[in-house]
This record gives sequence, C-alpha cells and structure tokens, in this order.
Amino acid sequence: MGKIVIISGPSGSGKTTVCKLLKQHSNIEESISVTTRSPRINEKDGESYHFVSDARFKEMIKNGEFAEYAEYCGYYYGTPLKALKDAIKREVFYILEIDVQGAMQIKEKFPDAISVFLLPPNRLTLSQRLINRNANKEQDMANRLKIAEKELEYKDKYDYCVVNDDLDATVNTIRKILNLA
Repeated sequence: MGKIVIISGPSGSGKTTVCKLLKQHSNIEESISVTTRSPRINEKDGESYHFVSDARFKEMIKNGEFAEYAEYCGYYYGTPLKALKDAIKREVFYILEIDVQGAMQIKEKFPDAISVFLLPPNRLTLSQRLINRNANKEQDMANRLKIAEKELEYKDKYDYCVVNDDLDATVNTIRKILNLA
C-alpha cells in the first residue's frame, strides 16, 4: 500500500526545492496541484502545476475532483483526488506539497498520511528567501510573511518538524523519516 507524504511550511521554507530532491528516489512521486494563479518564470503547465481559470477550478470542486483545496493569497490550490488514489494503489510515497489548510483536510481524510512541516532557520532567512525569489510583488511578499506567521502556529499538528537550514541534511532527514535513507 502506498503512503501519502504531506510537506508543508510557510512560503519560502524551501518546500519546492526539497520535494524536487526527494522525488529523485524511484519510490517517490509528487502530486501536481491545480491552481488559479499565473505561472512564474520557469513553471510549466502539467509539470509545476495544472494552471486553470477560477471557473474551471470551481467546476472541479463541484465535481468532487479534489482530495483537498484551499485559497491562498487570493488564488485557489487543490490536490487532484484521482491521481492520489492511483499513486496509493501503485504503492509509492506520494508527496503533497500543500499549505496548512490542505494538510489538515488530508490528515482528516487520510489519517495515515505522514506530515512534515518545514521550518526556515529564522524569520530573517525566510524574508531573504522571498526577496531572492524575485517573483513576488512587495504587497504579495508582505501577505506571504503575514500568512507565514499564522502557518507557524500549525507546526505542532504535524508528525515531524524539520528545520531547512542545510538542504542536503533536510532531504536526508525526510528520507530517514520515510525509511528510505
């Protein structure tokens, strides 16, 4: 039987980079979320996300196509249910890179899911990572920092908290959690 692995953390905690390295293991696959936000530079539809309109997203909600969905910074994000169920049947670790709202929904529906909360080493590093990303407008960055404060309050609801200070150490810690080290 496959396992769902939730990776959450505030924007700028390194979720995307960590997940990219984790999925280099042959027994790990990553969910491709659906979103209503526009692609960033280097993001490709069907690889980074499935980019859809608000109307299409709402239609998918109505049709019960999501395992979870949430609104974040004015955009919708959701995890396709069919792909998740297919991965569990294939007996792989299926990584969901999702926010705390989505993580709580998944934990409720799939209590055996393994949840990992990525923490930045400190708030200054978090701010610097968002600035270095250079993809966020000043107001968007301020919103993400404000949301990050609220998200940090959920860290104790996760099975594991991992400080992402050293990328290789972070990835190795999560591999150990999954018994893949």
